[in-house]
Amino acid sequence: MDETPFAALQRDATGYQRSCALTAAAELDFFTLILRNGNRMSALALAEERGVDARGAAVLLDALTGMGYLEKTAPAVAGGPAVYTVPEVWREALDSRHPLSYVPMLRHMANAQRGWAELARTVRDGRPQTRRPSILGAEEDDRSFIMGMNSIAVRTAGPLAAALQRAGVLDFAASPARILDVGGASGTYTQAFLEILPTAEALIFDRHVGIEAARRRFAGTPLEGRVHFQAGDFYQDALPSGFDLAWISAIIHQHGREQSRALYRNVLQALKPGGRVAVRDFIMSADGTSPAAGTLFGLNMLVHCAEGRVYTFEEVREDLEFAGFTAVKLAVPAETMSAVVSAVRP
Repeated sequence: MDETPFAALQRDATGYQRSCALTAAAELDFFTLILRNGNRMSALALAEERGVDARGAAVLLDALTGMGYLEKTAPAVAGGPAVYTVPEVWREALDSRHPLSYVPMLRHMANAQRGWAELARTVRDGRPQTRRPSILGAEEDDRSFIMGMNSIAVRTAGPLAAALQRAGVLDFAASPARILDVGGASGTYTQAFLEILPTAEALIFDRHVGIEAARRRFAGTPLEGRVHFQAGDFYQDALPSGFDLAWISAIIHQHGREQSRALYRNVLQALKPGGRVAVRDFIMSADGTSPAAGTLFGLNMLVHCAEGRVYTFEEVREDLEFAGFTAVKLAVPAETMSAVVSAVRP
């Protein structure tokens, strides 16, 4: 062990401080504001433009500088204000205007933190605690969630699509495929699939806020004519039918096994005979203790969803078979949420 028990406990117990500093800056959009003003701004000027407390802004900016996410330059003239800049290495990720920005995920993490702060009460009561929306409002919190997922998916979708092709899940070389992206949000995975399957078409089925994001993604692109959209609630509405592949990405952890089985039954009727379903999520060891990231994500579901949880392969297999699927296998093993279980409609 490279560190003492005290040092390990201190590191883990204080980790929230760095996270809270980053997520607060994301909610306030401090990094983008600095970049928009020539990447050179004093704490007072930032506070005035953003409409926040000047002392609070200065303390947060100094903390972010100490963490390495900002640089602070001494005043050019005596008595003048110091200015803050965003280092080049962080500009793409911390500029909320950039398509690869990590800011939406930081905002989603800020919302998650409010639930985690009540973890002891949640464990005591067995249910999530009531919490209020962020300073951005509930509607913007929904957008942050969708685009936060996108900020992860844009980095993982391509490699995962290639892994699915190697595993035979995306083996549609013989004929054009119809793909159903269930709860597909902004369509990051749909895009990756269509890019490696040049004759395939896809339909994204999600709530209106997700469909709006997906329409924006594909509008005016070469893929626009191959993507279709349908707004709905896959927990309540029947899915459209006639598909060769149904993609269920990062959904099952939001609910319990009865809802999973209901979702799988809904997906079953959406597929052609011989069609496949692919379920992406954390897939836990039989005893539920690894991967470690999955155990922590299980806590995240505990504090946010009434029946949210992570699943073992055996549980996913049982639920898919209960719904009527066969040939269930772990198509893509992973220690992350990029594990994929596949199955076939008889």
